[in-house]
Amino acid sequence: MKRMLYIFSIAGIIAATGSCNKDPYENYPGGDPYEVVSILDVRPLYKGTDMVLTKENLYGGTKLGAVVISDHTAGNLPKGLLLVQDSRRLSTLRGIAIELASAASYKPGDSVVVEITNSTLTRKNGILTITGLTDANIRAAGKGMVNINPVTIAQLQAKPNDYESSLCLLNKSSFNPAPKPGEVISGAKKINDGFGDMILYTDPAVSYANNAPYGLAAYVGIPLPTAEGVLQFRTREGDDIVNMGSSAQDLLISGIQHDPKGGDGGQEYVQMLATKDIDFSVTPYCIVFSVNSGNASSATPLDKGWASGGQRTIKYDITTGGVQKGQFFYFGFQGKKINGSAGTYSFPAGTNWYQKTYVTTGNNPVTGSTLPNIGDGGLARTSEFGTSGPFPNNGNMCGVAIFKGTTVVESTVPEDVLFISTGGAATIFDPTKDPVWGYRICNNDWYSMYSVSIDPVTYKPVVVPYLHYRSNGNTNNMPYAITDKYPAVPTDAGLYNMMGGVYNVTLGRWTTARKQVVVELIQTSATIDTLEKHPAVTRLVD
Repeated sequence: MKRMLYIFSIAGIIAATGSCNKDPYENYPGGDPYEVVSILDVRPLYKGTDMVLTKENLYGGTKLGAVVISDHTAGNLPKGLLLVQDSRRLSTLRGIAIELASAASYKPGDSVVVEITNSTLTRKNGILTITGLTDANIRAAGKGMVNINPVTIAQLQAKPNDYESSLCLLNKSSFNPAPKPGEVISGAKKINDGFGDMILYTDPAVSYANNAPYGLAAYVGIPLPTAEGVLQFRTREGDDIVNMGSSAQDLLISGIQHDPKGGDGGQEYVQMLATKDIDFSVTPYCIVFSVNSGNASSATPLDKGWASGGQRTIKYDITTGGVQKGQFFYFGFQGKKINGSAGTYSFPAGTNWYQKTYVTTGNNPVTGSTLPNIGDGGLARTSEFGTSGPFPNNGNMCGVAIFKGTTVVESTVPEDVLFISTGGAATIFDPTKDPVWGYRICNNDWYSMYSVSIDPVTYKPVVVPYLHYRSNGNTNNMPYAITDKYPAVPTDAGLYNMMGGVYNVTLGRWTTARKQVVVELIQTSATIDTLEKHPAVTRLVD
């Protein structure tokens, strides 16, 4: 019964995709779709000992219908291995190696139908491999789509079997430690993507082995374990390494107090950490807050992104004072308390504190509305924010962004940006508009302005822009602060969002991505040390 249910499931999937003509097996005249099994189902058959593949243990199947991803032209992949992948079942991309003397004659994008009955599933030289096949077992089926698994190093390390022998993308990665002058990519080198480290292997004999590493790169390649069980990431050719520019940041958002104890108006603040000395009178900055609750969304279109103004965004300029590398810097309002108006402790006099006044009574001086806060202006519309502070604290998506300079337009890229949401994100990204409606992001630990896909004609990596929050995979946000004591989105709880990570100044990037740590600020005891000496606080390394 289980076998029949599986066969019907496979048949249903193949029938559903038939009109798209994307199934490589469908291109073979006279083929029987019931005979095609997915790589997702073949890989788990290996239990540590060699297995001869039969129609019985293949759930009635006899063939793989897959797309070639290996390219042996440059010589950086193990010889004699044909690497193929499919997403035949559950839209889950999986790959596998096939031992084949003529593997180098196949090219990326070749669709193949492989007769695998009576072959052997084994782990050879560390790699899960189907052996015992020849060209007579393989039939060409035209060209197919080469898909790619965007993945973090942490995901690779947690579930290596899920990604082994499939085409993967490690975005925004760099050598760790920073490369020395004259260092090249040849050999086994450690790379970091902000979520972990892994080995990038480049055979010293390949033509691109003596290339210098990019400061920030997207690596397209195939994870393959060694005989010793070490997972390596192998590119196929020089074009698989794509220059992604820079993710260097001068100011990092390291903490947010969006809901202090008591009334919020004039009491909220943002903590930042400087990665270099900054004189704000020479290099001014600004900070922009965004609100996207129902009223704000209906009142103000998001046509100018961070510069939309109205009830969406409000901007404050930072034009005096300064901060030194490694010091915390705070933007806040007149309250200047660690945790609300009734808190015992204020920020000390020597704190790098930049203060603005948040209006808690009256009407808007420009529009006359009952929303009196206009910030420092300079946006597409006059800002109209209420009296309770720039963060909504209602579960809807909100955000904060730091900009170098005081001019913000739709296309301005933030220096750093983070979003908070426990729902309510439907109205913040509309790619059907021209230009796109949404909030611009930057290259930081949580967001990527650019990704990579495989061109369907050349089968080479191409850069694809994803410039806005909620575009492609740029969906990370911190939830509104909750704890075991406050399991739902609380109000008036005095919870502080500490965003702790590790930023490498030499590399100009995060080597450990920020993680939200919720700190309950006790009014009678919370001091600046609570914010700056917590073990989870963001720190710099050189």
